[in-house]
Amino acid sequence: MTEEGNKAVPGPGTNTPAPATPTKAVKKPAGRNGRNKIAVAVDMFYNLILLGSIVFIGYMLYEQDKAVNILFGQQNEFAGQRSNNDARFAAQQTALEDLQATIAGARQEAAELVAVQAAEIERLNNELASMRLRINSSSAGASQAFLLAEAASMLRLARQHLVLARDIRTTQALYIAADDVLRRIEDPAIYAVREMLAGELASIRAVAEVDVSSMYLQLGAVAEQVSSLRVTNDLEAQIAAGEQVPLSADETRGEGNWLGRFFSRIRNTFSNYFVVRRRDVPIQPLMTPGQESALMQTIRLQIEQGRTALLRGEQEIYTASLAQARDNIAAYLAGPGNTRDSILAALDNLRTRRIVTEVPPLNRALPALEQLLSAQEPAAIQ
Repeated sequence: MTEEGNKAVPGPGTNTPAPATPTKAVKKPAGRNGRNKIAVAVDMFYNLILLGSIVFIGYMLYEQDKAVNILFGQQNEFAGQRSNNDARFAAQQTALEDLQATIAGARQEAAELVAVQAAEIERLNNELASMRLRINSSSAGASQAFLLAEAASMLRLARQHLVLARDIRTTQALYIAADDVLRRIEDPAIYAVREMLAGELASIRAVAEVDVSSMYLQLGAVAEQVSSLRVTNDLEAQIAAGEQVPLSADETRGEGNWLGRFFSRIRNTFSNYFVVRRRDVPIQPLMTPGQESALMQTIRLQIEQGRTALLRGEQEIYTASLAQARDNIAAYLAGPGNTRDSILAALDNLRTRRIVTEVPPLNRALPALEQLLSAQEPAAIQ
């Protein structure tokens, strides 16, 4: 018999529990659930990194496309500026031709003025020579009249040197010579004339002397030095002069969490390959060789116009011409060593000088002397 036969079979009246059906226990691996969770977390982390990288690359492409659009807009603007510059340089070329004609006319006028002054000086010298011949063949009264006439001629010549040539030294020398001539006349009336002459001589000595010849030569030397400079026509130098800025405006924002530090490292990595420069001043369009030549000719003509104004005593034209030449050199020219700086310093020094001085009125000694001379002539004739 088996064990099942030995077991007691419950009777129909007994209340015994039914035997439990045996179940088979399933054993699960203890470490597999933890590994699945770690794999899911790692996948999510990589997905986040990939998503963030895609978002950042898309943002960088958007910024690059925006920068390219800005550059295309600037290029179109530069093309318009270049056409405007061509028209402006054409107008400047016309103005240069007019300026050359004006300078030629000014030189002719200056030559005519010098010729007139030389003729007047020669006439006065002839007058002095004729009077000296008359004194040699006349009496003592005629000798006194000759001295008065000689002093009057010297005063007229001194007035011309002061008014026309602004020659302070020659004017002083002629006044001193006239006073020496009048000292030889022993007449009480002469002392009043000599007193007037001394007052006018003091006012002449108070006039500030302008060294026109030295300033003229200095401007000539500056014009020669300008020829050694060159036009700064380099687009790469203009771009390199721009300020380098970060790719993102929030680059320096706080980086408290790990995600911020992660994006900051990615941004710094891309910054090594993309460079953005900010320019507050638009890039100047490049000049053609003809425009460079016109610019150099303009600067030389402005300096030459300042020299002509110096000779003619035109203060406003002199100052404006040198100021324009100085601004053009500072803006457009460059040179070796300190040549450009020395030219700018020389122009700054010359354009601040006064070339026109206030001339004192010499209207007392000469009329008084001419009055005495007119009173002496009848006596000398008798």
